[in-house]
Formats: sequence, C-alpha cells, structure tokens
Amino acid sequence: MVAHAPVTGAAETYATFSRLVRTQTRLWNAVDARVRAEHDVPLTQVTALRVVATTEACRVSDLIDTLHITVGGASKVVDRLVTAGLVSRIANERDRRSPGLVATASGQVLLEAAALTIDDVLRDELTAHVSAEDLVTLDRILGQVMVPPASRTGGAP
Repeated sequence: MVAHAPVTGAAETYATFSRLVRTQTRLWNAVDARVRAEHDVPLTQVTALRVVATTEACRVSDLIDTLHITVGGASKVVDRLVTAGLVSRIANERDRRSPGLVATASGQVLLEAAALTIDDVLRDELTAHVSAEDLVTLDRILGQVMVPPASRTGGAP
C-alpha cells in the first residue's frame, strides 16, 4: 500500500480528487468488462436497470436524480432496456405524461446474475485490498460528499 501525505491544501485536495476519479474509473472499467463478457450488456444498463428494479413507481426522472445523468442519457438507456426486453413502460396514474418503468422477469434474472459477477470483480479489485472497517468509513465519507452543498448543515454552498 502506498502512503500519501495528509491533505492540507489545494494541491493535496486535487491529488486526492484525482486518485478518487482514477480509482472509480479503474473499478468501473473492470466491472464493465466482466459484465459485458459474461452477460453481453454494458454496466450502464445494469446500473439503470437496478434503479428501475429497486425504485417504487420508477420514472425516467428517478434515473436522472439517482444516477446524475442527463435527460437525454436517461431516455437513451431506457429505450435500450425496453428494446432488450429488460424494462417495460407502464401507465403512470398520477402523471400520464411520464410513464412508469418496471423491470421485466428477464431484467430481474439479468440483475441477479450480474450482481454475482459484480461481487466477484469487486472482491478481487476492492475488498481484497480494503478492510471491512475502512470500507465502512469510505462509504460514510462518500455518502457525505454525495449530499449537495445546499442540503448540508448550515445550507451554505
């Protein structure tokens, strides 16, 4: 393991940011490659499918908010999931302009299989190198960073 100097200034903060981005990219690429190889679908679709499957009365706006993607990106991934038979559009009784989304039986099967593949990759690429305690700490820290500045205590951006 490489030791890093404590983060104290702008240069150190940028170095930490760079490590975070490079680590995320490396992990994403490793998981995506395995998911594509074993399930013939990109990780982007599995990620969106997971949101659909776990969000009650899911709509495209839920994908936008959860995944931090554009309206165009969300529409494209939904179209691809529908075409692949992994998601169905359903009538939304509360807002007829915005159809609901549900995972199909095929989508659920894919999610279960892909979850095993993702767990395998993350075990090799992440949890084999990070203690359970450090992983809990990392998750807590990332959760804090994910909160928009205006929502944080004090409300200041």
